[in-house]
Amino acid sequence: MIWLLLGIVLLITAVLLFPVTIRTRSFRSEGILDGSFSISWLIFGMRYMLEDKQTEILILNRTLIRRQNKEKTPEDVDTKAPVKSKSNPPVKDFIPLAGPAIRLIRELLSAVRLRHFELDTVYGLEDPATTGMLTGYLHALTVPRIISFTPDFTQPVLDWDLDLAAGFTPIAAVPPITRFATDLRVLRAGWRIIRS
Repeated sequence: MIWLLLGIVLLITAVLLFPVTIRTRSFRSEGILDGSFSISWLIFGMRYMLEDKQTEILILNRTLIRRQNKEKTPEDVDTKAPVKSKSNPPVKDFIPLAGPAIRLIRELLSAVRLRHFELDTVYGLEDPATTGMLTGYLHALTVPRIISFTPDFTQPVLDWDLDLAAGFTPIAAVPPITRFATDLRVLRAGWRIIRS
């Protein structure tokens, strides 16, 4: 029995060593916004297309499930349904969670590694002189070559093309989450919230 448990723990640990990749593409041109957001891990993936409002679940880069997200119209909302009132815990019960939660978010974000970042922007303001001044300020900044600014002196415009990829190893999230879950302030606040 101990060998089986040890084998399960080792298998889970090995799986958590594989990185999760997060990729986002966003572009805006002539007032039209489009893009996609995807997460992939091992053989699994999830992708959301902004323009189509479509979510896909992928296995081995093949679409397994495709779901169209429809926006609710005012007719879809049932105004006659009775509203059940819930008693929410007092805000003061959540205040002790602020410090540990900020630390948790900071530690989780430090585990994320940026793999690729590229941003191309085209901008223009109402007044070409103001566009020129903004261009001067942007050139004075020390901006990495992965970010490019192109001024348009003919019209007010803001277009961009963003390509971003980041990754993290799930096992790197285990120590911060464990520290958060075992923090005495979190345990006390959680107990108070459960009781109320």
